[in-house]
Amino acid sequence: MSQIINEALSLIQDRIPKLTQIKTTKVCIGLGYTGVQLSTGKTGICHTLLEKGQNLECCQIIKNAGSLANSNATDLLEYTQSQNIRRRVIGIATLNALSQSTLNSNDYLISDQNFIEYISKQIRKNDTVAMVGYIKPFIQILQRKAKKLYVFERNCEENTEQVLPESDIQELIPQADVAIITGSSIANGTIDNVLNLCRGAREIGIVGPSAGIIPDPLFKRGVTIIGTIKTIDSERLFSIIMEGGGTPQIKSAVKFINIRSKAQPCVHNET
Repeated sequence: MSQIINEALSLIQDRIPKLTQIKTTKVCIGLGYTGVQLSTGKTGICHTLLEKGQNLECCQIIKNAGSLANSNATDLLEYTQSQNIRRRVIGIATLNALSQSTLNSNDYLISDQNFIEYISKQIRKNDTVAMVGYIKPFIQILQRKAKKLYVFERNCEENTEQVLPESDIQELIPQADVAIITGSSIANGTIDNVLNLCRGAREIGIVGPSAGIIPDPLFKRGVTIIGTIKTIDSERLFSIIMEGGGTPQIKSAVKFINIRSKAQPCVHNET
């Protein structure tokens, strides 16, 4: 299993007093996102992932549905180790909710700056940029800034020159000067390998609401910026999740934030 997740779980245990007393108050598995709310008031979400070819037969839905709310948060954290992608998504959402309590300006540089605005300023004209996960709003911006753009996607229906199958990551991503990785890679189990392949990149960003885990294990592996969310209206957020909303819809219930390590000061490079 993911060493990054294991390290995040260990840090959560160290940094959150009385962790075993925290309960879940609400769990919602929507079409776009899965959300978990805690008795502390903190909320975490994760992209609702389905493996290619999975179906939704009634016998394959979460077996203990109806009992997830009011369980111990530590019980749902164990789902991060599950081979079942649906259970793992619940576990990551729970980890993200708990991680919200650990994010403060004493330990990290936290800003409201737009992620793509920041990362595009780090791209030089001769750079190769690799993006793991097809994030359509980023494409044109990156094409204008970089000499070469690779986009890797597991299940993409877009037919463009830049979109490549996930199998090409092993060969091409080590060439990247700047790497952008979707937060869903944390839940789908690919994040450790992808970051290992990005070691030559000057700038590595992880982006998306799913990227809300305690960031230290990511910084340790060369990540320079994390673009994620802070929930500002939990009730609104859960209403959106229950109605099948995605990233455009949740904007009314969250604040998008960037997190950097204090050991990595912000430097813009546009030459």
